[in-house]
Amino acid sequence: MQVRTGPFLRDTVTIEQVMGDVLIALIPTVVAGVLLYGRHALMVVVLSTLSAVLTEAILTRAPLTPKGIVGDGSAAVTGLLLGLILPHTTPYWVPIFGSFFAIALVKLAFGGLGHNIFNPALAARGMLLLAFTSEMIYRTDAVTGATPLWSTGSFSWPLFWGNVGGVIGETSVVAILLGAAYLFYKRHINWRIPVSCLGSAFILALVWGLDPWHTIMAGGLMFAAFFMATDMVTSPVTPVGELVFGAGCGVLTLMIRQYTPFPEGVTFAILIMNALTPAIDSLTIPHVFGVGASHKDRIRGFALTVGIVMVLLGALAVIENNEPRVRPLISDGHYLPMHELLGDPDVDVVEVNETRYYVVRDEEGDPRRVAFIAERNGFNGPIRFLLLLNSEHRIERVSVLKQGESPGFGELITRTAFLEQFVGLDKDSSFTAGKDIQVISGATVSSRAVISGVERALERFDEAFFGVDGPGTLNDGTFLGQAASFGGPLEVEVVVSGGKITSVTILRHSDTPGFSDRAISGMPERIVAANSAQVDVVSGATLTSEAIMSAVQAALESTSVGQGHELELDPEALETLLPAIIEAQGPVEAVSGAAVTSGAVHGAFRDALNIKEGQ
Repeated sequence: MQVRTGPFLRDTVTIEQVMGDVLIALIPTVVAGVLLYGRHALMVVVLSTLSAVLTEAILTRAPLTPKGIVGDGSAAVTGLLLGLILPHTTPYWVPIFGSFFAIALVKLAFGGLGHNIFNPALAARGMLLLAFTSEMIYRTDAVTGATPLWSTGSFSWPLFWGNVGGVIGETSVVAILLGAAYLFYKRHINWRIPVSCLGSAFILALVWGLDPWHTIMAGGLMFAAFFMATDMVTSPVTPVGELVFGAGCGVLTLMIRQYTPFPEGVTFAILIMNALTPAIDSLTIPHVFGVGASHKDRIRGFALTVGIVMVLLGALAVIENNEPRVRPLISDGHYLPMHELLGDPDVDVVEVNETRYYVVRDEEGDPRRVAFIAERNGFNGPIRFLLLLNSEHRIERVSVLKQGESPGFGELITRTAFLEQFVGLDKDSSFTAGKDIQVISGATVSSRAVISGVERALERFDEAFFGVDGPGTLNDGTFLGQAASFGGPLEVEVVVSGGKITSVTILRHSDTPGFSDRAISGMPERIVAANSAQVDVVSGATLTSEAIMSAVQAALESTSVGQGHELELDPEALETLLPAIIEAQGPVEAVSGAAVTSGAVHGAFRDALNIKEGQ
């Protein structure tokens, strides 16, 4: 072989070995992504990897053998990286199209491995974000947000382990660190780019008053610092250049997060620094006396680089100062274009009782179409969802934005088949679980949480815009109410003084100890504080919480006045209750569908016993 240029650095490590080690380093993130997000995430990663390998094999006319198709392994690395930075619920065509773009237009079009200017996987992701935003961010029918950057503002341990909504390979910090440790061990990367990238972001977060640990662990910054920014082809080769490159990635990431509507900035930050890599290498290459560029040329190059950075900063300032009148809403990593949802460019933002309503009004100024976000505690934590109401204030759409329910069970509340049951309902509709709305088998608690949350959200909307009358003035006294709970009947005693609820006591229940304890101890305080039976449920004890609210409501309705009607008892319920009480010589289960009548009868029964005992 004839050597035409030199000198060369010779090493026994081959490209195939390097790419194989990178694939091994990515295994922890693949495993974590599949465990966190399930089979669909695995399919996205597999399709992305296979598409990249086959695209390169076909376009380069590789031999139709396993070795020929796989090649040097760089296509597999590109495809796997792209799959790991996609939302786990993205349609299957997205990883296929993205891999084709990465290989055909970002890698091979520039001459193949070693000649591409931009990181192929990141360039493909950037293209997908800009061209198919709705598939990459605006996916509100499931928990698909890019990161938890916009739903939380402080560090929590779920961010470290990865038990949060986000992109397949970017959420588990521990998995990322395991893969990075392997690359350090193999000496394929060094500390300069990752440390300068994360360090600059950490310091800038402190300066801006942000939580620095949340800043570097929420989103894709950690994954990108170790696996994307360290790309040998698109990053600088000089030690000082690596530090400058990494610092630029960290600073630009935070600036894009702060000053643009994109929930994640690391993709475009690294692509910008990829474009500046030749200039950085030129400015930071060690100077040999009497050889190389003159001092004047170096100053000119540095000035050019500073000028480019200033132009980019100016562009960001223009974007910030010319933002629309109503800022795009980003909730839990979801970009929600309210103008598109509501079908009207004229959207008012109204905040009532800590809920922000996006409203399109009619000619008389009343809400014609409304979108807003509500929340309800589920089995493992809060469930946040988006409600879209039509001109009749009926539900047009319900989309889950955030949930932490059990994988394979509670998370099924994000399925379209379950959420479509709410379409067409309004505040006057019946929301009885198992009857009007079918709950999900194996996810009863989570299903009921969504049902009660949607019902309460509609009530609050009506109160906010139409001034729904409250429950009226309550007669002072002690009243009883009963409702069916998880373990059987649950009975409460409600004390009203001065027209307000002063105490709620749980008299009887058969719910499971340990699970119901938090509701039994916590719900009465919430009801008294709110002077209402409708309060937020206690997380992890949803069924018991709802039963307590129903029982208190039954007691309040049996004593409420000023509503324009008298209390009416259900004759059929009376025919069932009275003989049962005589036979049992004490309280019995409430009649299904007749909570008010049951509560009134039990109250009268207890009052009668108290009179006898007093005599």
